[in-house]
Amino acid sequence: MSDYQIIQKILSRKTRINSYKMRMGTLESEDLSRIGLAGAEISTLPIHLITKARTLQHIENITRKLKNKNNLGLLIIDYIQLIQNKGKFNSREQEVADITRTLKLLSLELDIPIVGLCQLNRNATRQEPMLSDLRESGAIEQDADNVFFLYQEKEEESNIVDITLKIAKQRAGEIGKVSLKFNKAMSEFKGVMRC
Repeated sequence: MSDYQIIQKILSRKTRINSYKMRMGTLESEDLSRIGLAGAEISTLPIHLITKARTLQHIENITRKLKNKNNLGLLIIDYIQLIQNKGKFNSREQEVADITRTLKLLSLELDIPIVGLCQLNRNATRQEPMLSDLRESGAIEQDADNVFFLYQEKEEESNIVDITLKIAKQRAGEIGKVSLKFNKAMSEFKGVMRC
């Protein structure tokens, strides 16, 4: 996503205005007023959206600078398989393994959590996802402290759908499942119960 798309989703969630209406530009004057107020509030938050960082080395440099200047508290990477590494590797699996190992060490060095979104293998869409479905590298599973899967067990056409959050790995806690409701219009998850 671009910076603009991410901000649009944040504004939609904050104002409770359907993101489709925002994308299509079918807003009323009251909506515009709410968006203006929410935009002013969001602009004061310590959030840095960086969509142009493509290499691991660039991400490391940016992260260290932000930590030194602004006391960075969390890094979210969307998504790990889009990152390139300037080193030489015999396979993409080795490259991804080096990326996850470096991110783990960066998390320890800067004392911040790093959330890395990850693509699953294609066969994961036909069944409940498992750790072996993490695409391109078993190192993702090995290096991660926690692995969570979000998936839809059955196709639904409604605006609010049932989603399962599977806690597949947790170094300091239990594994299991939680049922969630996902509101597509607001890009919002709400917890329901533990399965």
